[in-house]
Amino acid sequence: MGIEIRRATKENIQDIKKLLSFYILDTETIEKNLPEFIIAVSGGKIVGCACLDTGNILELRSIAVLPGYHKRGIGSKLVEAILDRAASLKSTVYARTTSPGFFEKKGFKRLENEEKKVLWKDCADCDKFDICRQAVMRIDM
Repeated sequence: MGIEIRRATKENIQDIKKLLSFYILDTETIEKNLPEFIIAVSGGKIVGCACLDTGNILELRSIAVLPGYHKRGIGSKLVEAILDRAASLKSTVYARTTSPGFFEKKGFKRLENEEKKVLWKDCADCDKFDICRQAVMRIDM
């Protein structure tokens, strides 16, 4: 069964929230960032999503693929689509991830952990920063 990557719509918000909630990822900014969300669809079902947050920095965020759909290239297709969009903005894209090996395969470089505090206010203010497992990554477009 093929995978279609397309822009998310208002009708997809609840499915995106369920998918992100499965991985305990932020669901509070979906509506605000909806124009930058993309989804992966298989057989009419949303099986993955990702977002290019265009706030103060460009951040690849909210990337998730349903567990039963791992190892099918869906995450790679989502990242490629986000990076294609980012290339038109001609900038650097950052990511916070617990899967740095995946992003390194896509060309991202790992940064020092302290960079998170410089790039994201929520990291600078976080009381769990010292035990955080998220690596900070970047790729230049």
